[in-house]
Amino acid sequence: MTAARTQWTFDDIDSWGDGPHRAAHRLHEDQAWSDSALAALLDRVPRSIVQPYTMGTDPTRTDEWQRGALTDLPGAELLDIVAGGRLWLNVVGVGQHDETIGRLTRELYEEIAELVPGFRPLSVKATLLISSPTAQVYYHADNQPNALWQMRGTKRVWVYPRGPRFVSPQHLEEVVAGASDEQLPYRVELDEHASSMELTPGQVAWWPQNSPHRVVNVEGLNVSLSTEHRTAASTRREQVVAGNHFARHTLGRQRPSEAEHGLGTAGKITLSRVARKVRPRPEVAGPQPSFTIDASAPDGVRAL
Repeated sequence: MTAARTQWTFDDIDSWGDGPHRAAHRLHEDQAWSDSALAALLDRVPRSIVQPYTMGTDPTRTDEWQRGALTDLPGAELLDIVAGGRLWLNVVGVGQHDETIGRLTRELYEEIAELVPGFRPLSVKATLLISSPTAQVYYHADNQPNALWQMRGTKRVWVYPRGPRFVSPQHLEEVVAGASDEQLPYRVELDEHASSMELTPGQVAWWPQNSPHRVVNVEGLNVSLSTEHRTAASTRREQVVAGNHFARHTLGRQRPSEAEHGLGTAGKITLSRVARKVRPRPEVAGPQPSFTIDASAPDGVRAL
């Protein structure tokens, strides 16, 4: 029988899906996160899923988030550059391409489903995050619920309320409907209302679906696993918010209701499905590559 991956109290189990919340896990004890294992993984997965980014130091300067060109550098060399640079690697959908992480993710969510009454994920997607000691991710919101599992290094996460002061209904509708990327306008004074959690190896954090958040690395090469799970409830919320985007921009309704239950919910879900047929979810192009990874350049970043 597989050893338990989570180390959760009754409070942790009861808080799954709510939060913001931090709990313990043992996933970091696996050898999959060692330098040699990570280098081998980078060498065998398609490089099309290894997406490099760089960024500035000011959390308000979201315009400094830049996407890099795909790289064919050997995995071990790439890890060395990230450890000494200012880079963030998203290895997207890693569980579909790497048998070990795919198995770890499946076992992890099977365990969570046994612990949490009524939790039945419809799908789970894993993204491996490998980032420099001083890297950051700007203020943004995700479409589906996710959890951040820390394996190596230390990072700090700020999670903000989901209210209109922190993310306007219009911005959230655009994110969920796929009309814009995940980044949101940020002001430093919002931090007064944030929940701040430091994550060290063996800790996991989660927060409510669509809650704005940002991340700053504190120390060491950071290795994390971000897992996104879709449930019937999260899909219903997605459909309601996406339906509101369609109602606002196609039907001219400027203040559509955000209620997820009640008589109007079925109509919103139907409207969302119709919207997907009439106007399929657009592909947000995102930033074009503006740099390439170069060991000889400052922070490992050479402008194209």
